[in-house]
Amino acid sequence: MTTLFKLPTRFLLVGLCAIALFGCNTNSQVTHSFVDPEFKKLDLHGVLVVAVARKQSARVQFEDDFTRALNRQGVQATASHTLLPSKKASAEDVIAAAEQAGIDTILVTRYIGEKTDEVYHPGTVYYGVAPAYSPGYNGNFGGYYGRAYEVAYQQPVWTANVTHSLISDLYVVKTQAHLWQAVTDTIQSGGTDQVRNDSIDALVGNLKEKGLLN
Repeated sequence: MTTLFKLPTRFLLVGLCAIALFGCNTNSQVTHSFVDPEFKKLDLHGVLVVAVARKQSARVQFEDDFTRALNRQGVQATASHTLLPSKKASAEDVIAAAEQAGIDTILVTRYIGEKTDEVYHPGTVYYGVAPAYSPGYNGNFGGYYGRAYEVAYQQPVWTANVTHSLISDLYVVKTQAHLWQAVTDTIQSGGTDQVRNDSIDALVGNLKEKGLLN
């Protein structure tokens, strides 16, 4: 089976069309994934990491983090901001840059948005048991149970889970054939860095699961 990132000169294109926040852990999961069977017949070279974000700093951070994640998998990845410093590069610019660098694939990642789910946590009562040292305690269940007492009560609370969603699509530069797609949902458990890294982990994990990474 052909592996997308098997050869040493590889690049990945990731276009992130909003805030670049985002992948394989309990906070992030792939909710949809697809691989074209034709992928196995292709001999592909090149991975260019590109993030298209509202802020240039977010684009650079996403590209650098994704590039490092791929490097840890043995991939020679290059961040697109080193080839296309302008954050307003068009699709034609991206394709031209990929062709000039000998890159065969484009992976476009778009930020779908966020949703907030309210979660109800019911109150909890914690009980203790009074020491049964009095002469009147006969040791049976009734006597023991009657000495239990409430020691703490946790009030019921509502919390909000914020989930960020991404969709990634992998294309062949030459033919623009659609090879792979993945949708990730990431629950925000920390700041922007945590959400971004969790999402990248999920994307890299799915690439491995689908055979695009060794």
